[in-house]
Amino acid sequence: MNKWKMENGKWKILLMFFPFILSAENFTQIKKEITNSLKYKMQEKKIKIYEEKLKSVKAKNYGTLDLEYNAVHLFKQPVMKMDSMQPVKADTTTGNLVYVPVHSELPMSDKNHFTGVLKYSYPLFTGFAITNMIEKSKLELIKEKINLNNVKRVLTLNAAELYSNIYALKAKINALNKAKAALLSAKEKAESFYKEGLLNKASVDEIDAKYYEIIALIKETKAQKSSLLNLLSYLINKKVSKIDAISVQKYNLPPKFENRPDIKAIKETLKIKDKDIKLAKSKYYPQIGVEAGIKREADNMVLSDNDYQNIDKSYIALGVKYNLFDAGEKKATLQMAKLAKSTYMIYYKDYLNQVKTNYQNDLDTLKALFYRLKAAKEEVEARESYYEYIRAKFEEGLEDSSDLNDAIAKLAEARAKKEAIKAQIFFLNVKLKLNGGYDE
Repeated sequence: MNKWKMENGKWKILLMFFPFILSAENFTQIKKEITNSLKYKMQEKKIKIYEEKLKSVKAKNYGTLDLEYNAVHLFKQPVMKMDSMQPVKADTTTGNLVYVPVHSELPMSDKNHFTGVLKYSYPLFTGFAITNMIEKSKLELIKEKINLNNVKRVLTLNAAELYSNIYALKAKINALNKAKAALLSAKEKAESFYKEGLLNKASVDEIDAKYYEIIALIKETKAQKSSLLNLLSYLINKKVSKIDAISVQKYNLPPKFENRPDIKAIKETLKIKDKDIKLAKSKYYPQIGVEAGIKREADNMVLSDNDYQNIDKSYIALGVKYNLFDAGEKKATLQMAKLAKSTYMIYYKDYLNQVKTNYQNDLDTLKALFYRLKAAKEEVEARESYYEYIRAKFEEGLEDSSDLNDAIAKLAEARAKKEAIKAQIFFLNVKLKLNGGYDE
């Protein structure tokens, strides 16, 4: 009794972990794991870069405060040279003074010269360049955040396509396993008939050959499924060993293309192109700046002594810069910015038309798939009925093995085809929803 309780306890522990061991990923779980993708994480980092870029551009609006210190040692002492006429003696004849040229030099500073300045520079007017640079950086940041949503959309589409293909292969394996079981049953029956002399050896060998062909096909399909599972695992950066079922439903949502993140990103780019035009126009304005500085010049390192000049040389300055001639550079830059926006506008219209065309094609395909699914279901029913008829005839010795093999193979093919169509419908539902402007 105690031994039974211990064994029972072990089974309970195993059953606790059993759901986790055998649990499969459904598509809802896969979608949640999309943000774990390394491609998604890269785009998140890119947003951080543009956030720092915005901070960098905003800093230009506050001016700059610089501390500068210079130490200079001159090989020769600076002097001021002077030439003057000095009287030497009186002329004995006229009594007038006689002047001769005299050259003299006066020291102007020490050989060691130290300068320290704390200066603040502020751009009073830049032709609205700084304002437009800040606005452009804000728009670029918004665009990258939208691109993050688009990366998620594309990754979800890729995941849905892989998921649907894996499901189709999974269904094909199930259909082949059923065919394998049917062939195994037929094989046993054929061998029994052969022993009784009711069936020739060639018919038995034909069923054997078909049986091993199905086994090989199962292994090949499993390898394909494993490859796709590996790709799905890579995509979401998490191991996926098995998937769950899919849902097949009608699609009846109206498209909202303006809500698509890729369309929104293009619109943000058009706004950025507007800022480029304004930045090009800013070069037509004068540049005005102001600078104030606390400056000291001295003969010692601590800037406390100057035997030749005043130590304090603090200042405030106003500067104006205006380009008079640049051989048409400003005009060409402005024209390039305008052409760039015009070109991108054409690209936007073309992209939107392509989106609408692809969406409509997918919608038409989905509608056709539902008709194909209905036909596939009817075909499976017919193939099942035909297989049962041929199997019964074979067991009565009224049909040969080739007809039975053909019936089993076509039934497996019909079952796999039906599930493959369901997988396509599932994928197109996800694709139409995402490409129609809805968040899946």
